[in-house]
Amino acid sequence: MGPHWGATSPCGGGLRYRNWLLDPEARTLAVAGVPVPLTAHEFDIAALLVRRPTKVFTKQEIFEQVWAEDYFVEDKTINVHISNLRAKLRPTGTDTYIETVWGIGFKLGG
Repeated sequence: MGPHWGATSPCGGGLRYRNWLLDPEARTLAVAGVPVPLTAHEFDIAALLVRRPTKVFTKQEIFEQVWAEDYFVEDKTINVHISNLRAKLRPTGTDTYIETVWGIGFKLGG
């Protein structure tokens, strides 16, 4: 485990990445203790990224794992959800945690 994240938090069962703490059971994300309201898909995207923080996910991988369906939509569906997630995170100063890897997809960084 790297210095910025761990598979579990002191609270137990949580996923941590830098200032983010995701609770998969409650399906909540908090930034430095402040809750950030997310849709189900936004939470699932954030959790997917946090579970594999060094992986670059293609839009197809994100869609197939979050929607649990074969990839059949245009790229803009994923882009819209990532954009909405970043917009909700912007007030917390952590929207830059989600990086665009041009021509491939998205990963954690920032």
